[in-house]
Amino acid sequence: MNASVINRREEMPANSPASRRMFWGGIMILFGVLFLLDNLRMLDFGEVISNFWPLILVAIGVKIILSRKSADQEVWQEQFKSDANPVGFSTDYLSESRFIGDINLQMTSQAFQGGTASNFIGDINLDLSGITLAEGQRNLTISGFIGDITLVAPKNVPYSISASLAIGDLVMFGRKEDGVGLNRTHKSAGFDEAITRLNIRISFFIGDIKVF
Repeated sequence: MNASVINRREEMPANSPASRRMFWGGIMILFGVLFLLDNLRMLDFGEVISNFWPLILVAIGVKIILSRKSADQEVWQEQFKSDANPVGFSTDYLSESRFIGDINLQMTSQAFQGGTASNFIGDINLDLSGITLAEGQRNLTISGFIGDITLVAPKNVPYSISASLAIGDLVMFGRKEDGVGLNRTHKSAGFDEAITRLNIRISFFIGDIKVF
């Protein structure tokens, strides 16, 4: 095997999607093992958590620090194009759901009606820049538990974005916040006056949300 390929695999950045999935996947496995041992009466889950819960906060804090990213919008755009590799999708109503896995879509509908995209563990990369809307007010909900969301906002339709994140980084059009309990809203020009418009709601528990 080519040595350069081996080196690239070994040099997994702390903020790469793969490393984030490994970290949070490990947390999920740990809790699952603890629950199993508790059910088998081999330990007391409540006692373990009461004694060691600060370590969970330490681990999350370390992960947040190590996964800090540049707030440079152009860098995200290039990363989205090269890493996400979104698949063209012309459906007028989006309905995508995963338990574990990524959702990478570039919407091309010219009569978009909204919909949902959700997963439990994994990333969601969604490009709405080329859509136009069907008449009326449309709603799009994007949600998940652990992972990252990268959204390219529509260019040709009025829209509003409401994003909430329990733990991680939230970046919207170059403005970045990190920590816990993050909420942000944004409206495009002319949204309040428009009859045909798109409401986008983003909700994730742990991860990063990037909108540009």
